[in-house]
Amino acid sequence: MKRCDARILKLLLAWLITASLHWPVSAQEAGQSVAPPATSTLPSRQAIKDCLNTARGAECLDQLFRQTLKDHSTVEALGLIARLEAEDPELRRDCHPVVHAIGRETYRIKGNIHDSFLACDQTCHSGCYHGSVDRFLRGEKIYAQIDKHPSTAELKQKTAIACDPKVPYRFRFQCLHGLGHALLFFSRYQLAQSLEVCDSLPEEWSRNSCYGGVFMENVFNATPETRDLSPTDYHYPCDKLATQYRGECYVMQTSRMTEMGLGTEAIFKECENAGEFREQCMLSIGRDLSNDVRFGDTATAQKCELVNGAGRRACIRGVVYALIDNTWDGRYALPFCAAFSQESDQSACFELSAQYLKGTFEKPPAEISQECSRYLSRPARCADLATH
Repeated sequence: MKRCDARILKLLLAWLITASLHWPVSAQEAGQSVAPPATSTLPSRQAIKDCLNTARGAECLDQLFRQTLKDHSTVEALGLIARLEAEDPELRRDCHPVVHAIGRETYRIKGNIHDSFLACDQTCHSGCYHGSVDRFLRGEKIYAQIDKHPSTAELKQKTAIACDPKVPYRFRFQCLHGLGHALLFFSRYQLAQSLEVCDSLPEEWSRNSCYGGVFMENVFNATPETRDLSPTDYHYPCDKLATQYRGECYVMQTSRMTEMGLGTEAIFKECENAGEFREQCMLSIGRDLSNDVRFGDTATAQKCELVNGAGRRACIRGVVYALIDNTWDGRYALPFCAAFSQESDQSACFELSAQYLKGTFEKPPAEISQECSRYLSRPARCADLATH
């Protein structure tokens, strides 16, 4: 797995998660071997980092956790990563591909997405769920299939049965989003083909969730030459796509603008050129800024204050949705809301957070009110909005 520079790795912590690993040729095809761990105990921090630093990082991580899951549960493996990322900023930055591997190996054991999702949790941007979908699409001979080019019909057939429509939205979204990532990889980074497969899903919410995974994979894929991006057009490919795709495309596009060298103020100005998709672009800025909140930047709220009206609300929404998606609670989002200088912005932010926790994560108002007290020194406004 090729490593990105620090700026791109920081962006990899963005909303919902996350970018899929680049899958290289197998070690056997390359004429080299990746030795499995000597024991099946929980892996060390150094063993995980050694895998991340190899050219065949995905395969190394899979073998590492294949041994681990012989004697330990998926929950125990994810708990290890949660502890390590809390202690180690470098691993916190890079942990998403690690939990992808746990998800892939969990699917190998469970044999279906439903049981795999029951075993996974939201650790490190829900990567375990995404890895399970990866394995579902690619099969057991995951590395040997790198040269296989499945037809659109084959991809549509698997997509139709991938994500159970009866499960709660928070789990179904992770499945559909991970599906989008995998579809772009499995179609050899053919953007139009991947979006066409997403179009086979029966309703708009599912299609949009799938589109989002496709566009995130296109921006964050670790192999630059496979990405469908422009070196000069800040809005490409969004400005060249059919209308039904542009909204979800713009929800990822500011990460590309950052990669092209624009700062926050310049990106806000560029979003003004997105026409009817201006708010999606502003939401994308918020998602990117959520990383700063997690890394302790107390001035992040003031960056959303650089824009007014609906754009500011979209920026706020992008931040809080990303922060809540990361942990499924208000530990980061609620203190972010409290940092706004105007009470109206604080209230709007608390309200957006409470609505998201109630709707997508199905938390009762009393539980959200408890989180207000747990994470805020002055919880009254937050608690009041949570119970209304």
